[in-house]
Amino acid sequence: MKKLLIVEDDKNWADILCRYAAAVGAEARAVVSGGQAMEMIDNWQPDAIVLDMLLAGETAVALLNELRSHADLARLPIMVCSNAGVNLADLRPFGVRALLDKASMRPDEVRAIFSEVLDGAK
Repeated sequence: MKKLLIVEDDKNWADILCRYAAAVGAEARAVVSGGQAMEMIDNWQPDAIVLDMLLAGETAVALLNELRSHADLARLPIMVCSNAGVNLADLRPFGVRALLDKASMRPDEVRAIFSEVLDGAK
């Protein structure tokens, strides 16, 4: 079973994303910060990450930079989930494979993206 780490500080969104992961047969765990994400990555070794760009008290860019600085984590697929108006082309150098817009995403779209990214992981 593939493992999906969700880095989201809004519990409602984290719960929704966990349900979408379960719907595609993935095990999901959610954390609320970049620091917790790094600890979970070390201990749980997820196959992919869903990352909210607007985390409370810190930026997702800091986590993206941290992941890219570790050779063993540089290929970890990342899906950004945000309503911050970010551009996928700007995030690709950080390993971002997909962008989910919280304002317009549909359940079937999210499940399809999760499946595609997780199927291509490791």
